[in-house]
Amino acid sequence: MLIIVYLKLINKVDNYLMKISLITSSHFSFDERIYHHMANSLLSNGFSPQVISSFNKPQIHSNGRIKDASFHENHISKSEKIIQFIKRLKQFNPSIIICSSPLTVYAAHKYKKTNTVKIVYDITEFYPSKKHLRNHKVPTRWLHFIKYYLYNLYALKLSDAFIFGEYYKSKTPKLLFPNKKYEYISYYPKLELFKQNKPKEKINSLNLSFSGPISIEKGFLNFINVVKSINEISPKTKISIKIIGDFVKNDKLVCTKAIQEIKSKCKIEIFKFQPLSMYLELIKDTDIFMDLRSIDFENSHCLPIKLYYYIALERPIIFSNLKAISKSINIQKFGKLVDPTDSNKIAKIILIYVKNPDLYIKHCQIANQEFKSKYNWQQIENNFLDFLTSMNNGK
Repeated sequence: MLIIVYLKLINKVDNYLMKISLITSSHFSFDERIYHHMANSLLSNGFSPQVISSFNKPQIHSNGRIKDASFHENHISKSEKIIQFIKRLKQFNPSIIICSSPLTVYAAHKYKKTNTVKIVYDITEFYPSKKHLRNHKVPTRWLHFIKYYLYNLYALKLSDAFIFGEYYKSKTPKLLFPNKKYEYISYYPKLELFKQNKPKEKINSLNLSFSGPISIEKGFLNFINVVKSINEISPKTKISIKIIGDFVKNDKLVCTKAIQEIKSKCKIEIFKFQPLSMYLELIKDTDIFMDLRSIDFENSHCLPIKLYYYIALERPIIFSNLKAISKSINIQKFGKLVDPTDSNKIAKIILIYVKNPDLYIKHCQIANQEFKSKYNWQQIENNFLDFLTSMNNGK
């Protein structure tokens, strides 16, 4: 017993000597994956973590021992961002850099030219994705796709190892670079972020929520159409809606119009993008979670992070029938995968829960059990820590 305790203490000391930077050009420093999960896990296990984001100024985090060296200036160029990343890496002198985008990999590689460091590319999205091409004119998008693809391909080449958030994001890197180390670290949230969220014994009034980019592609109009169908099928059902996020510029007019169409029949509250703790507080009274994003190639092969937060909040889930979800979660145990455009069918599924409290409570309980037994950060935390330790040891 004493030997085990001694070995654990030695490991903690070794970890404390390991400085790890998490750098991002596409997320805030208080991002749930980067800060709440990775950085906090590193800190609590004896590592010394640093977070650098080009999206915000340094933050005073709830845990002041996580070093935040972030920076943000309007209209700063990519080359200047790289300079700023390198400047902060030199001040911290990490042994491992976890990068969340090609730009940060380039910065880490330039730093590596004069320093001994391992570069880990944390891949959680396709590159390029629709959002990278959205602002380019349609006739030239294929040219920009090739440019961004090559840009990311070079970042993959420069990396020493990969972390994958999900299966489909791993296929190309593993195919092109089969000899590089990798680990799958999914988007499971921490147990301690969630207190018990007991469901209503009976849904007398229905609380729904929509969160994320408010756009057609993310399913906002599908969501509104379901609300309309509920009103038509069961006009006595009272509905309250929380809309949390920012309007996508090109869709703002049509989405605003859709809100106006149901405003007289529902209570509607609209909130801007929220930090994680405030976001969870806002949505915890949702009775049934819905996400009805379009089923296209990219969406179908992407595993939405918010899905796991919905599970953790102990509620039934109705989601677009995405290939990535079917591969990762048996959602049919506590919800449904649906055609997002079939608003009448989705409305009837919701009303089944409203009219059958026993089924509703059962699915809430199953979601809670799945979160606690499978889909929480503690299930994969050691994989994350062991992977970084093996990188530092050169295994």
